[in-house]
Amino acid sequence: MKHVAVRLAGGVWVVVAATACAWLLFHLLRPELFADESGSLPQQFWHFLERAFLHFDFGRSLRGSQRPVSQIIREGVPADLSLLAGGLLVGFAGGVLGALVCARRPRGISSRTLQAVALVGMCAPVYVVGLSALLIFGQEIGRVQFLQVIPLHYVPFGDSPTKWLGSLIVPWLVLGLPLAGMCLRVMLGELVEVEGEDYVRAARAKGLTEWTVRSRHVAPAALVPTAMLASASMPLLLTNLVLVERVFSISGVFRDFSLAIGAADITLILGATAVGAAYIAATTILFDVFVTWLDPRVRMRSS
Repeated sequence: MKHVAVRLAGGVWVVVAATACAWLLFHLLRPELFADESGSLPQQFWHFLERAFLHFDFGRSLRGSQRPVSQIIREGVPADLSLLAGGLLVGFAGGVLGALVCARRPRGISSRTLQAVALVGMCAPVYVVGLSALLIFGQEIGRVQFLQVIPLHYVPFGDSPTKWLGSLIVPWLVLGLPLAGMCLRVMLGELVEVEGEDYVRAARAKGLTEWTVRSRHVAPAALVPTAMLASASMPLLLTNLVLVERVFSISGVFRDFSLAIGAADITLILGATAVGAAYIAATTILFDVFVTWLDPRVRMRSS
């Protein structure tokens, strides 16, 4: 618990520091945007941090109806979390399961096919994959007849859980494909390397079944670097999240992020920065706890 508490405190510090750095950069590079604020720079800086993190008040958006940024965040966070959690699960679990399939017959047809798909997933830009999916499932362009149960637009969970799930299937696949490709290649390489370790040969010499050897000795050791890669890939996943929300018109916090940048909507950019830093910090803590639970050597160092 102490380890988790320390990580949570570090995550809060990262969120505050990232948002503060963004505010300082905007203030130094575009001081004319803050001409209406009174007081010295340290006073303005402290006033912003107090409003943002003690009162959850980032101000009003400078575009359109000038809605409060806090309201935009509250309305968009559920869609963000749904998309991010599903994409992360599809990417990590898909890559791990694909690597296990490839490790059984590294030179088989299924292994080569999965590795080719992983390579395409890593190389193809997410907006290209997303637009290609729209060409298949788009209402005006075309539709796969046997998949008519998949809604063509995002449906909130409160409206219909089944339609919510159906509306996120394709975005989850598009978002998780690059991560799945990276996890598959790393996991496969680690599986091949762990196979030659002394403790794996000793487990086989004891007469354990191949499934027991792989599930209890090989897979956990290969999962640790794969989980670390997934944790380090969260900034990339968040960048793809912005594109996926834009392509599929998902009403998340980052849906209009590119428009906010073009319009110099500082308040919305700073609010989205804080939310993005919180997402990265939270997923990093989750993967850290997972690795600590999985690897006894990490637990010993933590204690």
